Amino acid sequence: MVRGWHASLTRDGEPRTDSETGEVRVPIELFDVDVHQGPSELVLTRREARVLRDHLVGQPPAPQPEATR
Repeated sequence: MVRGWHASLTRDGEPRTDSETGEVRVPIELFDVDVHQGPSELVLTRREARVLRDHLVGQPPAPQPEATR
C-alpha cells in the first residue's frame, strides 16, 4: 500500500548547527496524508545542507575540490 507521508518545516523553527559534529538539524513536522504524526528533525551534514539549500533556491552546485591521493 502506498502511503502519503510527507514533511513540512516546523513553523518558526530554525535550523541549528552542532558545533562539535558539524551536523545541521532542521526541525520538521511529519504527516501521513494530512494527519499530523509528530515532530522530528532532519539531520544533515554541512555539505548536504548546503547542496539542499542551493537546490531549493535554484543555484547550481558549488564546485567541489578534487580528491587528492
